[in-house]
Formats: sequence, C-alpha cells, structure tokens
Amino acid sequence: MSTTYTATYYNSLGHFYQATIFLSPVTISIRYRNEENEEKDVYWIAKDVIAFHEHAMNSELQYRNKEGQTERLVIRDELLLQALKKNLAHHKLFGKAHTRVLGSVWTKLAVVAGIIVALVLVAYLWLVPWLGERMAMGFSKEEEISMGEQMYQSVLLQYKKDAHKTALLNAFYKQLHYNTGYPVQITVVESGEVNAFAIPGGHIVVYDAILDRMKTPDELAALLGHEASHVQLRHSLRSIFRSVARSMFLMLITGNQSGIVSGVIENADELKGLQYSRSLETDADNNGIQLMAQNHINVKGMLRLMKLLQQESGGAEPAPFLSTHPVFKERISNVEKQIQQLTEANTENQELNQLFHEIYE
Repeated sequence: MSTTYTATYYNSLGHFYQATIFLSPVTISIRYRNEENEEKDVYWIAKDVIAFHEHAMNSELQYRNKEGQTERLVIRDELLLQALKKNLAHHKLFGKAHTRVLGSVWTKLAVVAGIIVALVLVAYLWLVPWLGERMAMGFSKEEEISMGEQMYQSVLLQYKKDAHKTALLNAFYKQLHYNTGYPVQITVVESGEVNAFAIPGGHIVVYDAILDRMKTPDELAALLGHEASHVQLRHSLRSIFRSVARSMFLMLITGNQSGIVSGVIENADELKGLQYSRSLETDADNNGIQLMAQNHINVKGMLRLMKLLQQESGGAEPAPFLSTHPVFKERISNVEKQIQQLTEANTENQELNQLFHEIYE
C-alpha cells in the first residue's frame, strides 16, 4: 500500500484545500475535495517543480502548471518533507550539495564525451580515410607492385584460372599499346558474375562472364582501358587503403608501414567489390578514352561498353561489378561529351580483330 501524506494545496487562483499526497520518483499526486465536495486529483511532474523553501514551521513547494501558472503546496508534515527529499533526491532542488556537484560533474563529463565521440566520428568519416589515401600515395611504385603481387596471389586462390583465354587476352592487351607505366597483366577466371577489377601494381582480373558480353574488339579495349586506368591513376591502391582505413589508423599512429601492407593484403578479397567514388570512375572513363584515342582505337567502344553495362544492370539483382560502377546515365553523358572533343582517327588493327575472335572460338 502506498504511503500517503497531508499538506495544504493552493491552486493558481489562490484557493486552498487540505489534500492527501502520494509520491513517486517522477510525480506528486494531490487529492482534495473542492467547494462542491467533489474529489479532485492534480498531478505534478517532479521535473516541473520550480521552487522549494524549507522553514522551521512551514515548508513550501511551488509548481508551474501547463498554463504557466504557479501552484503551491504548503507542508507541515515532517514525514512528507523527508519523503520528498528521498524520492526526489535526483531533482536539483532536493539533491544534497555533493549530489548536485556530482551531477554537474557528470554533465560536464557527458559533454566532453560527446565532443570526443563527435571528433572520433569526424576522424572516422573524413580524417582516417584521408590519412589512408595519403599513406597510399606515399608508396613508391616498386612497393605498390610488390604489394599488388601478394594481393594477386591471395585473390587467385579463390578462382579457377582460364589459362587459354588469359594468354589470348594478354596478347590482345599487348596489341592495344596502352602506356600506363605499370606492368599490366590480365588474368581470366571462371565465374558467373559480370565482374572485372584492378589490383594495385598492374594485375587485372576479368571474369569470363563479362568477357562473354563483349561484342566488338573496341568494347573489350574500352573495358581493359578503364581497368588499366584504375591501375595507372592508382585508384585501386587509394581506394583499398580508404576501405580499410579504420584498421590502418592505429598502424599509422605507430608508423608501422609493414603492418599496413599486411593489413591491406589480408583485405585483398575486398578488391572484387571495391567501390570507387564517382569522381574516380569518371577519371577512369576519361583516361580510358584517352588511351584508346592515343592508340587509334575506336573510342565509341567506351560508349557502347557503358550502354551494355547499363543494360546488364537493369535486372532485379545486378552483379557486384554493376552495382559498384554506379550512375551509368551520368557516365554515358560524360563519355559522349569526351568523344565529341576528339577527332576520329581509327586504324583497323587486323591482329586485334583476329585475337578478339580467337577469344570466343
């Protein structure tokens, strides 16, 4: 049974009534009878109590109601006074001095903790990836190629290599004469996914499912030009470092570069679903077009490639390559603009055509 107390209740009009009081940690319930002898209940929310005055004879509690008016409770019951102090010890008006001070300290600590969390979040979203990319760009080409070779060996364990198509596709790539500054090597693997991805340092992995979608030599040249551009512009290196930036953060602080390399190699599996930003994808498209133009390959192959991939992505569940190479409409528009700025100077390459047809025989 709830303990009840007595006090004098003054409403906002100044009328007063003898009342029975019920207490809980969050409410003060006041029950009284009005002039018509009707029983009335008033509920005060403890947090909205605005003043407490303790005197030897009468203590007073003041409350602001929903209308913003003040109501009062005059207390002569010592037991009620003690119960209020106990039940509402968390309230700033009732807590003891040390409790209020401690509450203030905890509030300040909470504010400091909030600031720290915000700074960590900022670091996680922007600073750490930026540091990761800066570290990636600080790698020499030799270090990148060496690390890429280890990543390639790790990735290759997951697939069955098509040696015949690999040899033909490398011969095809050699005929493109793309000058990327990297020793590009292409590997064709068996998979039903429409995918292709670049590994830092020069390796490109092509799934035979996407290879089967190519209808012309220049479409295949565009695909390889796009992926080779990711290598040349170090997109793969920068993006993989950003994607594992959280685990790299402590390594960056300790300056353990070998630890960073190990961390990246352990995450080599992320390469097949690596997401580049829109700007990096656009850069790879543009650079791929330039590689094609410089070597007299029909640059409209890039446009056909984009439209082909856009069509492939129209299914209910697009393959990972298509979902991580987004916004084809914008990319197609950009490719069209890039092509318009170039003068067509295509040269028929019989060797390229022959190799392309051998791939599909």
